[in-house]
Amino acid sequence: MEEAWQPEALRNRRLEQLRATMDDYIAKNTGLVEGNLPVFFGHVAATLDKTFPDLDDRTYDDFIDATAFTLLNVTREAPTTEFLEKFLRHAMGNKRRRKGRATLDVIVALKLIDSGNYYQAIEYLMPHRSYDGRTNAAVAYCYYALSLAKNQKSRLRPDDLELHAREEMLNVSRVRAPLNRLALFSRRDNRLNTIFWFMLDLAFTWFPSEPEFYRMGITKTKDDGDIERRNHLLAHATERFSDDRFFLAEAFNTRVELRNGSGAAAVVKQMMQQFPNDPEPLYYGMKLAILGAQPRSYATFRKLAILKEFPRFPLLMLDTAFEVMRNHKTESYVCFEEAKKASPGRDYYITSLEYILRDFIEGDDERAKRARSAFFMSVDQYCMQILKIRE
Repeated sequence: MEEAWQPEALRNRRLEQLRATMDDYIAKNTGLVEGNLPVFFGHVAATLDKTFPDLDDRTYDDFIDATAFTLLNVTREAPTTEFLEKFLRHAMGNKRRRKGRATLDVIVALKLIDSGNYYQAIEYLMPHRSYDGRTNAAVAYCYYALSLAKNQKSRLRPDDLELHAREEMLNVSRVRAPLNRLALFSRRDNRLNTIFWFMLDLAFTWFPSEPEFYRMGITKTKDDGDIERRNHLLAHATERFSDDRFFLAEAFNTRVELRNGSGAAAVVKQMMQQFPNDPEPLYYGMKLAILGAQPRSYATFRKLAILKEFPRFPLLMLDTAFEVMRNHKTESYVCFEEAKKASPGRDYYITSLEYILRDFIEGDDERAKRARSAFFMSVDQYCMQILKIRE
């Protein structure tokens, strides 16, 4: 009989419960599990097949990876090479997709790092360099740890091992590898992230004039939701690289996210000084005035935008958004009608916005509130696309 459909949230909750049960069993029976790896991983796979017969391959394999991670972490003594290879063989053998063992290799490498087997850890990490930039950082960490172990006394120049570590950090900055592909290591405080941040802090001192390391760090903080560290990095980056658009735009967006109007205004001022002929700071100025419902500030930036020959349609759409965010229903409708006249060839977009605006004007308070937010977000994204402003 075919299994009844169930919501994904319910399925995920049941998976978490099974995950907790497996973790508890491993913790209480570590020695037994280690001595019977084929039986244990076969049991995990059979339980998944029976409990979740329609589970997709990725989620299935992620569960196997998570089980392997728990098992290796509860192992107290440094595992032998023979045990690690057996561990990997049976973990991989019970996954549905027999390719892509990056997560398992990194699990093994982290165990080896913690036991001080750096050269062996490098062997497991090297095939996955640049798949996730954190593996590069882990390779660099191994070389740096070996360098420290070799040279206990202070020295004037870095040795070859430290140079390898520096080269690896430079490599990850150049290839701009993603930093979030290994989903198992998504928690902020996991060992792989700790190593990444340790090496990035070293890279700041090794290469103080290289902005890419700050870009990497800021990108990672956005993945992690670490606003405190993002603010810290942005403060240093905007001071050190004051003419870099990426850092200024990130600083503006972060201050808007934190509802720090004065801080966002200071960034706009800095951008106008750095890029006096560019539409980006003017757009940010108008956006900030819209969000803050500041008529005088909006009028000032709007005049400057006209002088800089802003496209007419985006400007009229911003006028509409300004009235919408001020909760002026009649005025927003008038502005929207004016924008429609200046929008030949954009009927598909105007039509969708008109539905949202109608909800704002005619809907109840809750519906109008949601419509206001949707309208502004749509216009914001559209204007940034037209003005070629990168997120």
